[in-house]
Amino acid sequence: MSAFDAVLFDLDGTLVDTRSASWPWFEQTSRAFALGINTREQFFALFDDNFFESLAARCGDTKKANAAAQHFMGLIREHYAPPFIAGITEVVRALAADHTLAIVSSNMRETIDRLLHSGGVAAHFAHIYAGDTQPSKSEAIADFLAGRWSDTGLGRPFDADRVVLVTDTTGDVGAALASGIRAFGVDWGMHDRQKLSPRSPQAKSPATSALRPRTPSAVAAALPWRSR
Repeated sequence: MSAFDAVLFDLDGTLVDTRSASWPWFEQTSRAFALGINTREQFFALFDDNFFESLAARCGDTKKANAAAQHFMGLIREHYAPPFIAGITEVVRALAADHTLAIVSSNMRETIDRLLHSGGVAAHFAHIYAGDTQPSKSEAIADFLAGRWSDTGLGRPFDADRVVLVTDTTGDVGAALASGIRAFGVDWGMHDRQKLSPRSPQAKSPATSALRPRTPSAVAAALPWRSR
């Protein structure tokens, strides 16, 4: 029996390969708004905590931060087309057989829907928390645990210790642990294993080949759903 009833997935850097796909567009935003963020590493550092909060702190001006965020998300909406991480769609399909799945992402709902449909996995997610509807991942997790996630009003609540967030950033790991749920860090996205490890004792780096399960039991073997 799985240790979890629900699995929350981050999108960018977790399900899709964002490292090379997102920086060119943010670089344009940085230049347009003179943000002084000139390298991918500086961009990735915005995800050490909540992206929108980090951007606001960097700008020091709420109006400028909001305008920069809208500019960046507009570019993402129009141009962003990252590939899915090899084998991750099989993981999603297998987990969906006996877990409730949801997306918790800072990306825009329109972009999330487009990417999930392109990967053939949109139907496997019971709910999507997007940056344009719920920018706080902590509040999104609280909403999910309380059972307010269903558009039909029939969402069930979940015990925090039966929910896990899969993500590639320390900011998300911090939000998960602060919310009382567990986190599984993957190091093929924004943050590497060394950066994830201090805030995520469960951070691991399964080989890509391990993310090609053919059955739900293979998923359990490949990823530590049963680890404490």
